[in-house]
Amino acid sequence: MRIFICTLLAAVCLLGAPAAMAERDDGPPPAPGWLMAIDLVFVRPPSLVLSLASTAVYIGLTPIAYPIGAATGPHQLGTYIVNVPWRFTTSRYYGNFAEYRDHRTITGREIISE
Repeated sequence: MRIFICTLLAAVCLLGAPAAMAERDDGPPPAPGWLMAIDLVFVRPPSLVLSLASTAVYIGLTPIAYPIGAATGPHQLGTYIVNVPWRFTTSRYYGNFAEYRDHRTITGREIISE
């Protein structure tokens, strides 16, 4: 019985730790409900499919792009073919098409405000 209680207590502590350590996210005000629903139903699923397709294209293009320098240059191919679609799919607030959870641009660069 003691092993069961210790196991249960350990599971509760391990599962509750992420919620206790979570940062407060002071994001933008929530979008209207209808816009969130449109984003969830009509924008995110095709965006997920296109993100998977663009990742497959990148994997196919890497043997060609790497020798010519497109994969390692200042405008890296992976940033625009892989990172941008995945950020659009997973890193946005629901219903908000311009702001990201990490407060960076769509390419992942820091926003410099003056």
